[in-house]
Amino acid sequence: MSEDRAPAALPRALVVMMWVLAALFNVVFVNFFALYSAANDWAVERSEATGAFEPSQLLPHDAALWLSAHVAIVLLVVLDAAGVALWLRIRRGHVKRSQ
Repeated sequence: MSEDRAPAALPRALVVMMWVLAALFNVVFVNFFALYSAANDWAVERSEATGAFEPSQLLPHDAALWLSAHVAIVLLVVLDAAGVALWLRIRRGHVKRSQ
């Protein structure tokens, strides 16, 4: 009993809300990344301002924070690309069915 019916479409309001939330997540995460980068740069400059490198002035766990922030921003880009690809695939399906 295999049927070739397409799954039911999500309500337009739900789709719009999902895209708005995704855009808001992007804005918040990019702001976090920018704030982290600024704080890290400021901490490095402050630690070097005395003429001698002072590691106690750096952010704690700076290597782990750096790695986490950069991996998360890459994953965010991948998630965005997957969302756009999914949206394009759905749009193509709607166009084919309407013809």
